Amino acid sequence: MTSRHDAIVLGAGIVGISTAINLRKRGLSVALIDRREPGEETSFGNAGIIQREGVHPYLFPRDLRTIVEVALRRRTEANFHWSSLTSTAPFLWRYFRASTSIGGRRTFEANIQLFARCLSAHETLMEEAGSADLVAKRGWIRIFRDDGAMAAAQSQLDDLAELGLDAGYVDLKELGALEPHIETGRLAGGIHYRDPWTSSDPGALVKSYAELFTSFGGETIKADVSGMSRRDSGWAVTGEAGEFQADQMAVTLGPWSKSLLDTVGIRLPMGIKRGYHRHYRPTGNAYLSRPLVDDENGFVLAPMAKGIRLTSGAEFARHGAPKTPIQLERALPLARDLLPIGDSVEDEPWMGARPVFPDMLPVVGPAPGCPGLWLNFGHGHHGFTLGPATGELLAQMMTGEAPFCDPAPYRAERFG
Repeated sequence: MTSRHDAIVLGAGIVGISTAINLRKRGLSVALIDRREPGEETSFGNAGIIQREGVHPYLFPRDLRTIVEVALRRRTEANFHWSSLTSTAPFLWRYFRASTSIGGRRTFEANIQLFARCLSAHETLMEEAGSADLVAKRGWIRIFRDDGAMAAAQSQLDDLAELGLDAGYVDLKELGALEPHIETGRLAGGIHYRDPWTSSDPGALVKSYAELFTSFGGETIKADVSGMSRRDSGWAVTGEAGEFQADQMAVTLGPWSKSLLDTVGIRLPMGIKRGYHRHYRPTGNAYLSRPLVDDENGFVLAPMAKGIRLTSGAEFARHGAPKTPIQLERALPLARDLLPIGDSVEDEPWMGARPVFPDMLPVVGPAPGCPGLWLNFGHGHHGFTLGPATGELLAQMMTGEAPFCDPAPYRAERFG
C-alpha cells in the first residue's frame, strides 16, 4: 500500500503531535506515524511540569569531585554505565566542553524566546482539546537542605526577575503552609516558582492533543518505520504497512531520531539521558499540591492521578542498555523523609530516554542539504514544556509563514 500526504510527521510524542496539529491548522494533509500509540514514550514519563521558568540549562558538572563520584556511581542525581562508554563518550565530551559559563549563558539567552511561548502554546491546545482540567497553575517548589545551596540560587532568581517571572524564597513556615504534609525538619527552605503549570497526567494530556489532531482531520498511523528515502520532489518512509510519501517530512522521533537520520547521511551529536519514574501511594491523608524538586539528590516528587510520582535524575547509557533504576532506590528513603509515602503502585519502574544536544538546545528547522526534510527533537528535560512551542515554530517554517521567534539558534548547522 502507498499513501501520499502534504506532510508526514514521524513520532507521536508531544513534539510530533504539536507539529502535526499546527501543520493541519495551516491546511496541509498530515499523517502522524509512530510504532506506538500517541504519547506512550518519553512524553509519558516526565514530572508533568510546564516549566515557564526553565530557561537555565542543565550544565555538565565541571568540578573533579562530582565527575569522579558520578563515574563511580556514588551519586543519586546521576548514573553512568561503563559498559556504554564507547557510545556515550563522544557526546559526554562535547557536553562537557559546551558547559562553560559562556556556553551556558548563550543557551540561556536562546531559551528565552521559546520558554516565553510555552504556556500560551499549551493553553491553546488544551482549551481546544477540552483537557484543561488535567493542568493546575500552582507552580512548583525547589527544596534546599542547607543555606549555602539556597544562597547559590540567587543569581538564577535575579535572571528570572529580569524576565518578569515570579519566583522567590520561602521559609520553613511558608513551606509548611504551602505543603502541610511534608517534613521540614531537615530542610533549610525553598524557592517557589509560581509561573509554571503542572499536569496530573502528562500522558493523558498528550493523548488529548493527539485526539485533537484527529478531530482536525489529521491521520494517525501506527507503523514501525524501517527506512527513509527521497522520492521525486519529496520523501518517503517504509514500514510493515507499506510506503508513505509526502512533499515534506518532519522527524520528531526524540531519542530515535538520530539512528534514522544517520541512514540518510545526517549526523548530529545527539546524546541520550535516560530517566526513571515510579508511583507510590501516600499514607494516611497525606498529599502534595505541587511538585517538589530536590536538586541536590536529583529527584522529583510530583502529585499524579496514579499517586505520588518519584522521578530520577539522568542516566548516561546506551539507549537499549538494560534498566538500572539504582537512582530511584537511593532516592526513595530521602523522599520518604520528606513525605509519608507507602508501597509502589507498579510492579517495576518505568524507564524512558531524553534526547539531548551538547548545548542543551533542541534542533528545530530544515535538515542540512535535504530540501523538504525538517527536524524537531533534542529538547532534553524540556520536551513536555516546549513541544507545543517548537511544533508551532516548525510548522511556521514549513509553510513559509513568519516564525514567532528567530529560529537561528536551533538550526542543525550550528554543529558544522
